[in-house]
Amino acid sequence: LAHRDGAEVVASTTAMGLGATAARRSLSAAVAAGGFGEADCARAASALLHFVLGHVAHEQQRIQLDRIGLLPGHAHDEDPARDFAFGIDLLVRGLAALA
Repeated sequence: LAHRDGAEVVASTTAMGLGATAARRSLSAAVAAGGFGEADCARAASALLHFVLGHVAHEQQRIQLDRIGLLPGHAHDEDPARDFAFGIDLLVRGLAALA
């Protein structure tokens, strides 16, 4: 969140196949530790990476909108950290259900 548009830049380079290789490898290795095959590890790593990048991009947009006074009032009641933790938990539990 510290670097404006950082998630968008990373997502763009990832889409072009130019970045996030280390992140994908780390995520894939973590999934492999759960006993999943190579194809499932790659798909799970991709899903986790897309979730993280999407969440961070959304947060960066909210910060920018808040700075210029365009963030809707109800948006201040949201808890991004709680929502992020829920999303990660959902993905991890979904993987566990497949094991």
